[in-house]
Amino acid sequence: MKYFYTDLKNKLDFFLRNHITFSRKNYTEKEVNTDTVFGNDEQKILYSLLKQKYDLSHLYNYSDINFLTNLYYLALFDKYINPEKKDLSVLDIGSKNWSYAGSEYIFFKKYSYELLLNGIELDAYRLCTNLYTRYEIAKFYTKGFKNTNYIADDFMNHNKQYDYIIWILPFITEYPLLKWGLPLKYFKPEKMLEHAFNLLNDEGKILIINQGEKEFNIQKELNNKLQLNCNYIGEIDNVFSPFRNKRFCSIVSKH
Repeated sequence: MKYFYTDLKNKLDFFLRNHITFSRKNYTEKEVNTDTVFGNDEQKILYSLLKQKYDLSHLYNYSDINFLTNLYYLALFDKYINPEKKDLSVLDIGSKNWSYAGSEYIFFKKYSYELLLNGIELDAYRLCTNLYTRYEIAKFYTKGFKNTNYIADDFMNHNKQYDYIIWILPFITEYPLLKWGLPLKYFKPEKMLEHAFNLLNDEGKILIINQGEKEFNIQKELNNKLQLNCNYIGEIDNVFSPFRNKRFCSIVSKH
């Protein structure tokens, strides 16, 4: 009964936005100005290093804040993921408007002969304050990306196998899920984690990012309950971080 009325409201709102999918069309952003976007020399240095290693051309169409956010994730992947070069399949769970899709595409494309990149979002038709849906905005962030798909669906319905799964801020407590406007019936942290693990190929990995040490500890409990093979990175940060709250990382391996 604690969240009864919030859950009831979320059920109604969720039903309506998935049946009345109004959105403005052709979302765009003001392109980044690389002469002014960096706040300090540390950012400039790391940007220069990433630019030498990766093709960043897709990111220059993004706004200043999304450009920096994508550099944040690209630097994170570069530090903690070391793919073997082959045909790669990658899934992003809970993609929202997928504003960081560029970082995933740029990183995994470098290590792929052929890359399949999918993002899946349960609440894809949520209308943002600018009157664009997440779905419409994600089309902008993935424009020109070969074999890249934004999937509007419940992750629990998805059954393709992947080499890598990226899972940023999974709902592992009820309150954040409700605050994001989702019904409680979609709160299934253990079942979703188990399902994600079962989607991994033999050498597959899941990179999980949690917000705050409390959620990170809950994530550890879930991982341990399912007896998953985990590497606990702990607190993660780099000079591009736009986030107020600390973030923590763990990597689940199939073997």
